[in-house]
Order: sequence, then structure tokens, then C-alpha cells
Amino acid sequence: MKRRDFIVQGATGGLAAGLSGCASMGRESIRVKQELTPVDLDTKVPRPQGTMPMGELGKTGIKVSKFGFGSHMREDMVGYTKEREWMVREALDLGVNLFDVYDEESGVFQYEPMGRYLEPVKNKVIISVTMYPNKGLTVEQEFKNTLKVFHRDYIDLVRLHSWKREKNQKELNDQQGHKWEWWDKVFRFKEKGLIRAVGVPIHRREDMKLPLVEVPLDFAILPYNFFHNWTWAAKEPDNVQSLIPAIRNKGIGLISMKPFAGDHLVIPFKRLAERYDKSHSVNFAQACLRFVINSGFDFDSTLGGMFNPYHVYEDIAAYFNPQISEEERNVLDGIRDSVRGITAGLLPPHYQFLEKWT
Repeated sequence: MKRRDFIVQGATGGLAAGLSGCASMGRESIRVKQELTPVDLDTKVPRPQGTMPMGELGKTGIKVSKFGFGSHMREDMVGYTKEREWMVREALDLGVNLFDVYDEESGVFQYEPMGRYLEPVKNKVIISVTMYPNKGLTVEQEFKNTLKVFHRDYIDLVRLHSWKREKNQKELNDQQGHKWEWWDKVFRFKEKGLIRAVGVPIHRREDMKLPLVEVPLDFAILPYNFFHNWTWAAKEPDNVQSLIPAIRNKGIGLISMKPFAGDHLVIPFKRLAERYDKSHSVNFAQACLRFVINSGFDFDSTLGGMFNPYHVYEDIAAYFNPQISEEERNVLDGIRDSVRGITAGLLPPHYQFLEKWT
């Protein structure tokens, strides 16, 4: 059987699109394949009514919306600037104040357009970026450019992928070129008032081992969703209840990411959700977010990638009505059980460990 071709046994027959691997559920079968979220400018959903809950990022004193605008996007979506600006404005108007912005990563270069969109409200928003020098720039030069493009004399949240002291080029590449020595530089920026909080994104269990002990972190960003019960604790993998308290006990803020389990999985999971939704009332994206909201971990914020205009209203609605229903839990349980053990081949290398903890 080819990597992209497999059978998922289901309770009913039919065609669905989504994953790569095999899992057993019942007698009849469906054929599925991986799929990316398409550009969709036509779908309309009602504008939600409510109040966005707020949280404090660890002990920083920084107030952040419980849902943050994740600007992670694909190259094929970069040209939709008018739609993107509308999304930013609507999210802000509905109470979102945390905007996480990518630039060189994934080839999307969003600093300039997001800086332009946010300039009129630059004193009302929390801007989060990755320290990512490109084109041969030094950390100092890159940060100077970041301040300029966002029209600010400080950046609220800055993170590094410096998970360990790299010993060779391979280890450096594994952490996307981020050097351990950069920690000293960003903390010097913080001492000067140029950065309000310094953090680390965690993509693998071992990513947190050294920073948690040796870096005075203000916040950490980690993947958490209904599909990947993920954590790292001590030297062995453990359940998620072990890592999060360890971070909380040090006063480190917690931001969750990947609430929908990753772009390659959203469309196939939505189709599976339709199969399991006997009530015909479950919105997959909202169910995912309510799962995070009701996890008991009280994340300071959750970053969700929003590709299409309707995603803004759809996602924020979950925070205006946060209680998760029994039907939503049943749908998520059905998806998780049906695809257990088959998605590792779809995940990027730095996320494949998550498959072990579904």
C-alpha cells in the first residue's frame, strides 16, 4: 500500500478525504487522502456576539485575549491582502488583542503587511514574533528592522527556537538555525525595555529540557489539541498533566497552539466529523477550540491559524460560548479513535512524536 493510499474502516461506506495510513473501526471502508485547507472567500457565517475572555501571560502582567490571531499561513494565500486586513480588523473588534506574526518562516513574509494593518492600533495590540535573522543579518540588525516594520519602540513577545547548545551544523539545523547564544542577546533587549517577554516554542518533548532549567523564560508555546495528548516530563514521556504544572510552578506563561491538529488534518477531520455528528449540530473548529478551553489547563491564550475570512467568526464564537457539548466530545472521540496510529507520516518531522500520545 502506498504512503498516500490507505483504507480507514468506518461504520458506513463512502468517500472522504484526509489522511495517510490504516486504522480499523468497523466493517465497511472508505478511502481517504491528505488535504490542505483550500482558499475560500465565499463561505459566510454569522458574526458572533459576546465578550472575549482575557488572561495574564504568566507573571508578566501582560493581558492577552484567550484566543490569539495566528498568522501562520501558506504562500498561496499571501496575495489576499484585502481579505487578510479585514480579518485582522474584525478579530480586533471582537476582542482579540494577541497577534502572532511570521515573516521568513514558510516563505510568507508577513511582517510588512501585518505591520501595516496593525499600525493604526499598534498601542492596543500585543505583538508576538520569532527572532529569526535572515539574509545574513545579525540579531541586532534583525530586531532593529522588526521594531521599524511594526512602528514600535518595543515588541511585546519574542521567542527563540534555541532548545540546546548546538554542537554541530545538524543540531543547529534541527533548531532552525537558532543559536543558544541568542538568549543572552534577547534578554539584553528585554533589560533595555525593547522586549516585554521572552519565550520558547516547544515542538518536541526534549525542546523544553534545557530552557526550562537554564533560561528565565516568561512564556512557552506548546501544541495541545484533542488529537495529540502531548507532553514531556523528566527524561521520559508522560501525560500532559506532568509538563504543564512544571511550567506553571515556575511562573511561566502558557500559550497553546495547533488547536485543530495541523493544516493537513483539518479537512479530513472535518469530513470524519460529519460522519460522527449524529446531531448535525457540531462545528469541527469550534469543537476543537472548546476542547482546549475545557481541558482544565487554563491556557493564557491559544493561537489558531485562520486562513479564510469566515474562520474569524467561526473560531471566536467558541470563546463567546465556551461550554463543550456531549455531541462535540463524541465527535472528537470518534475521530481520534478512528485514526489512531496512522498520521505520523503526514506530520512534519518535528511533530511526528505527537502520534505516540494520541
